[in-house]
Amino acid sequence: MLTSLMRFLGLLLLIAPIASAQAQGSRIYFGQDVFVAPGQQIHNAVCVFCSVQVEGDLTGRALVLFGNLNVTGRVERGATVVWGNAVVDSQARIGGNAVVLGGNAVYETDDSISGSAYVLGGHLSKTGVHAISHRRVSVGPAVFIGVAILVILLLSVIFFPRVRHRPTVNQTT
Repeated sequence: MLTSLMRFLGLLLLIAPIASAQAQGSRIYFGQDVFVAPGQQIHNAVCVFCSVQVEGDLTGRALVLFGNLNVTGRVERGATVVWGNAVVDSQARIGGNAVVLGGNAVYETDDSISGSAYVLGGHLSKTGVHAISHRRVSVGPAVFIGVAILVILLLSVIFFPRVRHRPTVNQTT
């Protein structure tokens, strides 16, 4: 438990300098929501423990960790959400792939996502009735949890091999 807490604090210490050294035109926040207003344009949006609301233009990518993504504007490249939900409005556009890990995704039209949509550990829901033109994959929570457990077990076998104790020999003469 203590080592997990130390790893988490170490991760926070690594993310803090990254958040302060933002690229020009990008927004990287930790614990504070990112909002791109209508008519506003930024490059990338990265958010950890917060949400991203895109009503304007995002010329790069959106990455959300432990939060939600709501797009009513435009994301030129792609969007990734880890342990959160993604909602893409009918007038919104995501130019690349949309990936949601451990959450749900809702989109209204096939034109909303130019690339493929992948949802692992949640549900992919379409509210419109247009024909599907791109790859849309959704893997339910049971499969996602099963794969996660399998990966954890395999990693534990690799990093914590079984220790074999040698029997002690009593040498009394």
